[in-house]
Formats: sequence, structure tokens, C-alpha cells
Amino acid sequence: MNEQLIAEYRFTCMLHSGLHARPASMIAELLGRFQSDITIAKGSEGVPVNARSVLSIVGLDVQKGDACVVIARGIDAKAAIAALTTYVEKTLIEGDDHPPATASSAAAELPITLQRLNIPHHCGRAVCGGIGFGSAICVQGLHLSKELQEAKPAETDIEISIARQTIAAVRQGLERRAKEATSRIEADLLLAHSQIAGDPSLWVEIEAQIRGGKTAAQAVVAASEQFIGKLRCAASAYIRDRVVDVQDVCMQLLDHLTGGQLESMNIVLNEKSIVFAEVLTANQLLSMDRTLLEGLVLGPVGATSHTVILARSLRIPAVIDVAGASSLATMGTTVIVDGDAGLVFVEVTPPVTRHYQRHQQTQERWVQKRVPAAMNAAVTSDGVRLEVGANASLSGEVIAAVERGADGVGLLRTELLFLDRASEPTEDEQYAAYAAVVKAAAGRPVIIRTFDIGGDKPATYLAMPKEENPFLGVRGLRLYEKYPELLRKQLRAILRASALGPVKIMAPMVAIPSEAAWFKGQVKAVAAQLASENIAVGADVPVGIMIEIPATALVMDQLCDEVDFFSIGTNDLCQYWMAVDRGNKGVATLYNPRQPSFIRLLKTIVDGARSRKKWIGICGEMAGDILHLPLMVGLGFNEISIAPGEVLKLKTAVAVLNAADCRTLLDAACACKDAAAVEALLRTGTGRNTGAMKILARDMIQVDSDAASKEEAIKEAVDLLFIAGRTRDAQDARAVEAAVWAREATYSTGLGYGFAVPHCKTDAVTAPTLAVVKLISPVEWGSMDGLPVKTILLLAVPASEAAGGGAAAHMKVFAKLARRLMHDEFRDRLSAAADCSAIESCLREELGIE
Repeated sequence: MNEQLIAEYRFTCMLHSGLHARPASMIAELLGRFQSDITIAKGSEGVPVNARSVLSIVGLDVQKGDACVVIARGIDAKAAIAALTTYVEKTLIEGDDHPPATASSAAAELPITLQRLNIPHHCGRAVCGGIGFGSAICVQGLHLSKELQEAKPAETDIEISIARQTIAAVRQGLERRAKEATSRIEADLLLAHSQIAGDPSLWVEIEAQIRGGKTAAQAVVAASEQFIGKLRCAASAYIRDRVVDVQDVCMQLLDHLTGGQLESMNIVLNEKSIVFAEVLTANQLLSMDRTLLEGLVLGPVGATSHTVILARSLRIPAVIDVAGASSLATMGTTVIVDGDAGLVFVEVTPPVTRHYQRHQQTQERWVQKRVPAAMNAAVTSDGVRLEVGANASLSGEVIAAVERGADGVGLLRTELLFLDRASEPTEDEQYAAYAAVVKAAAGRPVIIRTFDIGGDKPATYLAMPKEENPFLGVRGLRLYEKYPELLRKQLRAILRASALGPVKIMAPMVAIPSEAAWFKGQVKAVAAQLASENIAVGADVPVGIMIEIPATALVMDQLCDEVDFFSIGTNDLCQYWMAVDRGNKGVATLYNPRQPSFIRLLKTIVDGARSRKKWIGICGEMAGDILHLPLMVGLGFNEISIAPGEVLKLKTAVAVLNAADCRTLLDAACACKDAAAVEALLRTGTGRNTGAMKILARDMIQVDSDAASKEEAIKEAVDLLFIAGRTRDAQDARAVEAAVWAREATYSTGLGYGFAVPHCKTDAVTAPTLAVVKLISPVEWGSMDGLPVKTILLLAVPASEAAGGGAAAHMKVFAKLARRLMHDEFRDRLSAAADCSAIESCLREELGIE
């Protein structure tokens, strides 16, 4: 062949996740525009595959550091290689994909209540929280009925024609459904599957199987097995997760070939159900009645699979990596899935049912106690208000946050509209998304951040230059002058949406005042243009900036002259401040927002904004950790913006804080020498209005408890602390329970006479506490006199407070309680107290509690 018609390109893959589906699809789409025959191989000795095939490229299992060889042969070979070279050197390196840590890596462990009962259970990885009760539905994978397995093929050309028509029909259906999809995640998934269905390598394999004597249906199954076998051998977990996508597409092809009669594609739920499957495809999930789907128990589908991503977006409890998932349960039997702990129970004994029913009741009581208060403003005990907003990307997240008391949207990320697509979003497409969010906020303010592209969020349709360090390069606002029309369209869409409710506009990655002034000028210009077109916009649309570059801390006075508000993005700010890549394990210990120098930096920034009477919020991950809440109050933020699921917990926790004490805590944190010292300081509970948290309160007394064992009784007592807010969250409640049992393992706390006084010292409890549980029926406790226990008095003291002598007054109360329990009169009076009020009065009078 003429030398002019052959061109070669070699490059080294630098993507952390290798050439997975997204970069592979972009390479395939790019090279699909050329006529030449183009192959790609892994290394010089590797077997070349079709470079227009996503499945073939993914199947190469190219990892970070692997060499790739691309050869083009044909009339436009050099043009194809030139285009690929530009893509790889300018865009591919920014297409890295770090899947989020969405699955718990901790070993699944039975709740303490069940540990001593030898309960049969199966373990997996928790990927979506919640508890699901339902009837087992067992779903098989891609397989042919006996009739189809034994079917004789028609003429080869007829079978090939049937297969071609099937692929075309399935692709059309996927594209139609993508247009009708109600969520971005669902639409992107359907379009990706359309591309896989049209993959040339998949077709080559199907055609080869048909020419080898198979029917179209048999050929689809054989081709599926061929590609799934390759992908399952990949070193990358991310690439192995693409097995589900191949199976999904091939199941749809097979379903079409069988006239919609493929059983595994038509999963009918007639009652509340838990679905068991080795592999469940996203389309199978989308086809089910989600009002009846209570949980998923899956085999090796992977935490980054589209099925898991959808399950999380739909809030379906899910556990993956469960051995033999599809054969664990019997169809129709009652099962339970614990998506918090990664546990599955297919033999649902009464103790298991009781535990999870009681667990759900506790969660419901916790929510019910907080929702009314969360609908009001979050105010500290000394009158300082803190707004609690939600970070969101979709309107559904906003609805969920508002239902839990969110004061607004503190950060609307708009990147989902711009990433993972072949072309930029239109103005109308953006307007529809922003309008949905503003409507969902129902009159509450919405801060919309303009597109933050670059660094770890590339857009393949933009000709972004190759950079040695894209995190320190052209990203965020730095892109806007290069793509003014892209910014103009987004600002038009945002300003149009501002006519529907209060909206603020915020720019990312601002370093100097002139950038802030330029951005505000762009907003004003677009607003004027809309006004000239008689298009309505909000009467007052504040313009602000993200604070994520340390340099801004020293020019806050100048920035205050340019913009209306600020919001600190702690994720990037901490990374830049500490000069670490937060994804680099080698320096991971330095990436810690509790570093005293970082806290000092935050104080400098907030003080600068507040001195000029500018509104300032914080929307990074630091704000979402309840341990940091006293710091947030002490720093003086107007707002914290957090994940929707954390809103209820943090908003209601503000009331137990004292702002003056929080400011003292802040000063102490700034004086610490390292992050560990700051954490220890925060865990002492300093900053809380402990004076308002009495040792005894009516909501920590439970009468007529139906707890049927020592384990249940202790958990019920600890649950009272959790519901009353004496632990920061459910994780701390489990720590208190473990601390109680650690004491119980040393000696029984059954004092005799039907009384037990379990106790512990742990900083998982926020204040010295006395909780009381009176049982309907006494339970065995191992008491000194051998009698069962009917009254439990749980004593819990923060360990740091006890060690420092701060709990002296409370310890006197506890000591007095122990002495009084030795007297018949006290025990008789406490036993005779029939309700919470009588018990509270008895204890207050007898123990001298105010």
C-alpha cells in the first residue's frame, strides 16, 4: 500500500481508570468520521482491534501507563491520525474518571441485637442505604429457553437481515426513550446503550455466529458471552462493571427477537418485593414498578455500574457482591435487605423482623421529632441564625431537601448539563433544568454556579489545550473568555429562570478582583440584552463568587467592592492551600480541613466578608460533617450548604449550640498544632449549650417497652439518646451501644430487685445523660440476685468530660442513684410510677435533679 495511505500514532494512557467506556466511546466516535481502516492495540505486541468499536477498545483493558498503538490505512489515514493526536494530547488526559467511593468497604457486621442469636445472614457491600422488607423475586440473566436453544436457523441472509433490523429497532427505541427520560442520568444511560447496540465489533461477532450456523437469537447470546468474558478478565474494576451494560443491550436485542417474551426483561412485581439477581441491568430496573421495589440484592455488578447509580438516585436499598445472589432466596418468601450494613436475610426469623421493625420505628421517630423544628429557622441558644441550604444538581434533590427543612439551594452544580455529551446544551435545555430547580425550591433562594469545567471535569466538545496540570490551569471562570457564547447561553437561561423565584449567580475559580468585576459585567450585559428582547428576569439577581483559591483571602476587601456575596468551596480551597492532590494517597493525611492553618484561613476570609457586611456561605464537604458544626457557627457563616440527606440532621443540631462558646472553640482550634488536636477538641462537644441539655428529660423515658431481651432493652435505651439528640448521628449511637456492651462484658450491670444500670463513658454521647426504659415483661440480665430486670436506667457520660472532672456534678447524681437503688422505698416509688411524668418527678425529687 502507498506510504501516504498509512499513518501510525503511539501514546501512553495516563487515565487513572484506563481506557474505560467514556474515553473509548469518544475515540470511537471521533475515528468513525473517517473512511480509513483504523486499529488500536495495547503495546507493540498486542492484538489490534477495531478503533471504532467501544467494546473492542474497552476489551483491551488498557490501564494507566500502558502503551497504545493506533494504525490507520486508507485515503484519509493521516487526517484520522492527526485528529486522534489532537484529541489525545489536548483532551484525553483531562477525561480521567475517579469513580466516587460509593460503596462501603467495611466488612458487614450484624447489629449487636442479633449477634448473640446466631442469626443466618448473607453479607455484601452496602451501596445504597435504607431497609427493605418484601417478597423475594429471583431474576435470571441472559439465557435462551429450551425451544430457542434447539431452534434451527433460517437461511443465513434471512437471519442476518433479522439481526440488522433488530439492532436498528432497539437503537431507535433507546434513542426515543432517552428523549422522553425524566432525569439526566436515565437519558445518558439510554444513549450510551444505543451506542453499544450499534458497536461494529458487536455486529461482526453476531454476524460471524450466524454464518457459523446459529439463529439471530442464538448469535446474540453467543456474542454477549464473548464480550462479557473479555470484560470480566479486565484488571480494572471500572471496566469489569461494564459487563452489565453489554448484557443489558443484548437482553434488549433478545427481547425484541422473541417478540417481547423474554422473561427476564419483563419482571412483574405484584407486591412489595426485593429483587435477587447475579446481574441486574439498568433497563430491567427501569422497567419495574418502582413503587413496589423495596430493595436489590446483587452479585458482582460493581459499585460504578449504571444499575447501582440508578438505585442510589431512586433511593432503593441495595447490596452488591453477594455470593450466589440469584439463588439465595426462594421465590415469594419474605426477605429483608439492610442497605446500611450490607446484610441480607433470607430466613426471616421473628428476632430479625423485630429488630428491623424497631429500627425503622426509631428512624421514623427521629425524623418526626426533627421535621417540625426543621421547618423553622436554625437558631443557636443565644440567638444566632444559621441558614442551612442544600447542594444539588437535579430538581428531585431539591424537593427532598425542602421536605427536610432546607432554607434554599446553597449550590446548584450545573456541570451535569455540560459533561458526558457530544455537544453543548442549548439555552432552552438549560432553562428547563434551572426552572425546575427554582420551582422545586418554592420561593427559597437558589445559588446557581456557572459551569465549572476543566481539571477533573472535561467537556470533550471543547477544544481545550493539553496542560501539564489542569487543576491549576484553564478551568472554571478561566474558560469563559475563550467560550463567551457558551457562557452567554448559560447566563440567559439562568436569568430567565430568575423570573420564577429568587436566584443568585455564582462564578467558580475566581482569583483576582478584576475577574470578579468582569464576570459581574457579563451578567449585567446579558440581563440588558434580555430586557431589550422583553424577556422577564428577576428584579434583583445578586452576583457572587466561589472562594476556592487561597489568594482571595488577602484581597477580600477589594472583592467585596465587586460582588454581592461569597461561598467557600472547601474541597479545592484545602487542596490548593495544602499543596496536595486530594486523590493522591501519598499526601492524603495533609488533605484535612481540620488543619489549624486552614481553619485560620477560613477565619481570615469570613472576617473579611463580614467586616464589609457581605453574605458568606460554605458549600464544601467540610460543612456537611456534623463534627464541624460548632466551627461553622464560630466562624460566623451566614449559611452552610450540604448534601440533601444531611439537612435535617444539621439544621436541628444548631439549636443545641451556643454561638459564644463556638467562637471560643474556634480560637482554641486555631491555636492547635495539628489536625488530630482539632479533632480531639471537636469531639469533646465544646460549643454545645450543655446547660440546656439536662441530665434527665421526659423524651428519654420509655414506659411499657416491649423489648424482649437484654439486647433489645439496651438498644432501646440507646435509641432514646439518639432520638433526643444526645448523639450526633446514628453512627455515634452505635458507638454508645458498643461502649455499653464493652462494660457489660466485664460484669453484669443488673443490680438486683428487677433493676439494671448499664453505663458507659464515651465521647459518642454529647452530654451526661440518664435514660429510663420500663419493660412490660422482665428480661434475663444476669443480675446478682438472679432475678430478671424490668427497669433499665442507662447512664452515659462524655469520656473527655469525665476525664477532665467536668462531669463531677453529674457523677454525684449517678452515685446518689446507685445508693438510692439500695433502698426499698425508692425502688417501690420508681416501680409504681406508671408514666413518663411520674418517673421524671420521682427521679428529680429523689436525686435532687433540677
